Amino acid sequence: FLACLLLPAIAITMMQGVDQESHQATSWYDVAQPVTAGLLITILLAVDDLNPVKVFCSYAQYWGGSDALISEGRIGLLCAILLVSLAVHMREELLYTCVKLFFRCTFNNVFFSSVEIVGMDNLPKTGPVILTGNHNNQFVDGALLISNCERQVSFMIAQKSWDKPMVGFLARAFHCIPVSRPQDIAFSGAGLVVRDGSTTLRGEGTSFKKQLGVGFSIEISGEPKPLKVKEIVSDTELVLESAASPSETPSKYKVSPKVDQSKMFDRVYTGLKQGRCLGIFPEGGSHDRTDLLPLKAGVAIIALDAMQKHHMTVPIVPVGLNYFKGHRFGGRVVVEFGPPIIVPEAIYLQYESDRHGAVEDLLRLVATGMRSVIVPTPDYHTLQQIYMARRLYLPDGLKLSAEQTMDLNRRFAVGLKKVLDLRTRMGGDTNGMSKAPSSESIPKSNSNSSLDLKESNGSSAEGPTLTPEDIEFIDAFKAEVEDYMSTLKRLGLRDHQVRQIGWWGVGDLTGRLLYLLVTLLMGAIPQMLFNFPLMFIASRWASSEQKKALKASTVKLAARDVVMSYKVLSVLSLIPVLYIFYGVLIVTCTKWTWTSDILVLLFLPFMSYVGMKASEQGVRAWTDILPAFKRLMPATRAEQDKLPERRARLQKKLNVAVKKFGPILGDIYYTNKNVDWLKEMGWFTHAAANAATMPPSPSQDSLAATRKAMATTLPAPGVTENGKDGNSTEAGPAGEPATDGLTKRSGAKQQEGEEAD
Repeated sequence: FLACLLLPAIAITMMQGVDQESHQATSWYDVAQPVTAGLLITILLAVDDLNPVKVFCSYAQYWGGSDALISEGRIGLLCAILLVSLAVHMREELLYTCVKLFFRCTFNNVFFSSVEIVGMDNLPKTGPVILTGNHNNQFVDGALLISNCERQVSFMIAQKSWDKPMVGFLARAFHCIPVSRPQDIAFSGAGLVVRDGSTTLRGEGTSFKKQLGVGFSIEISGEPKPLKVKEIVSDTELVLESAASPSETPSKYKVSPKVDQSKMFDRVYTGLKQGRCLGIFPEGGSHDRTDLLPLKAGVAIIALDAMQKHHMTVPIVPVGLNYFKGHRFGGRVVVEFGPPIIVPEAIYLQYESDRHGAVEDLLRLVATGMRSVIVPTPDYHTLQQIYMARRLYLPDGLKLSAEQTMDLNRRFAVGLKKVLDLRTRMGGDTNGMSKAPSSESIPKSNSNSSLDLKESNGSSAEGPTLTPEDIEFIDAFKAEVEDYMSTLKRLGLRDHQVRQIGWWGVGDLTGRLLYLLVTLLMGAIPQMLFNFPLMFIASRWASSEQKKALKASTVKLAARDVVMSYKVLSVLSLIPVLYIFYGVLIVTCTKWTWTSDILVLLFLPFMSYVGMKASEQGVRAWTDILPAFKRLMPATRAEQDKLPERRARLQKKLNVAVKKFGPILGDIYYTNKNVDWLKEMGWFTHAAANAATMPPSPSQDSLAATRKAMATTLPAPGVTENGKDGNSTEAGPAGEPATDGLTKRSGAKQQEGEEAD
């Protein structure tokens, strides 16, 4: 009784404390209503004289005697039948909710150490809407969006994924829409083809009439993109819609059949008419690159046909899935929802007369929106440099939210690309660091670059210029940053440890060793019994699938995008087997009661979770122990002691660079301004498209060289991000960050999210 009185008071007091900290007013009624309802139900169930069911049954038995039709058991049976009937009627919604809750618990707490949501307010609460996300983690992308989105999302999923047992079951539970993709049913054509540079394609030993049809696509070795068949003349001659590049030697080719998508589009429009949320990954396939692949036309066709054929305005909300250590258990994810993209009226009008042009314009708009919620860079090395620049720029001891971190990362990404674009125009190559396209290749009418539109003091009408001293400064600073990063990697240090390394001694090493020993003792048994077998099998299977995906793909760099998906699928498949095994073992090898057996089995997942968290702390402790061990060697100790001063010099040079080049970058320089990322990424999208830094079908030689370079010099994708570094929310120019309202953090907090260089 006392607990019933105290619990609501404690709950309301806690809510008031939270509201005082966040400066938000909460109504007492909103808090008291659910608490009061719960307490009343508890009292009615606990006290027989107040329980309405028992009171009603007692009166029925009083008037009808012991043979009365109404009794507690019969009322309970009737309610159970009604409950089952309701569950059967609502089975799809119930299954969706249960699976979503399961994924939310596992992904947000087990598979990933944290999942942070940014910009959920940008998602319309009701009405039809299309979500477009970048596709960097295969099945995990859809599961994360579904489990962390406030609305029910129906994703479009490849038919070959739909046909897989585990994935297909989950896809049906989440109301996904299967899509047959031509590349999934492509096959090698018979014979060889000869190209003469025209639209006519001739074959040697081919069977064009038997294997091909009008509208089919042909992928020819050495050809940058697929070619569509316009007309089949004979078994050895056909006409293409566009000319093929000339080649003296016959080539092999693949055939992608034309797929009828009418039924799929009917299901899509039916769902949109019902006000549902449709999820699409418009890149068409998963990859492990740091920028977007060319977008497929499907999302644009759906949005435009929705207006033309069904008179629906469907907003497109870009979603950025930003993974850090995304291919490993315990990584981090920041899911960012961007502002809705409303299709301009001009594109609707253009679609009536020029369908292809309207689709291309809308795709550019969607690509711009999608880049505004990720950190697009040409490669992982540049991404790593951006994260390092952000850490060096921030004053020590400040804390960032996930939204502020992503915003600052994007400022550095766009600013770096603009400066290096200017550097390329003025002084040639940048030695491999974020090779930017020439601004002359960007149409002036579409360019949003401040470098093109804004003049600085003393600059020409064509835009700002760099002096030879500026070019020398940029090259020297880039070299210093790269050398600093390579030194940290060689010494086994992380950037946040540099500020602490001078204080480390034998006592710190001893304390960390003891902490590591404690975590090992806590996590060793659960890890060996429950987690290690699953992780070992999952890693082996994921590695095998990674090799297959890498061999079959022309866009993947290391195929790390498939690793986490197969780890998750294998763990979900093997967990029931493991617990059934231990259940049989407990029943057959012990003489416990059934109650004890059930309690032990229910306790095992908790032990597994404790073991996993203890192991995470052990790994974190080991990252401090390794450089502390190296510090015992005099030569290494001397080199480590020089790092804080070296880092301070880099910080000073970076602030000089930001103040020097920042004003010519426009709004991204001023941290007290909200950046229009659609405008900034519009420039980036045009630049990336015209530079052709990521062709849809790169040559095998260049792709192999890139993969080899990644394997030897680059870190794992997304391994290098810290969402818990500090930053200011209100500031003047970017070189003068403010500190008001920001809290300091401990060394442990600095380490918690620090990226591995």
